[in-house]
Amino acid sequence: MRPALSVIFFTAASGAGYGLFMMLAAAGLFDGLVEPGVGISASILALILITAGLLSSTLHLANP
Repeated sequence: MRPALSVIFFTAASGAGYGLFMMLAAAGLFDGLVEPGVGISASILALILITAGLLSSTLHLANP
């Protein structure tokens, strides 16, 4: 089985983005573990990773 590159990118980018969000949420349960600037930057990075992964999935569906 040879999956398309877009499927591999979707899996890796979306997984990394959602994992980063879960780590931030878990750290947010304990006050003071994440500095505000780092938390905002990490949230933006997670959103970028998730969006890029979902866009690659959409492009793959357009050209299977």
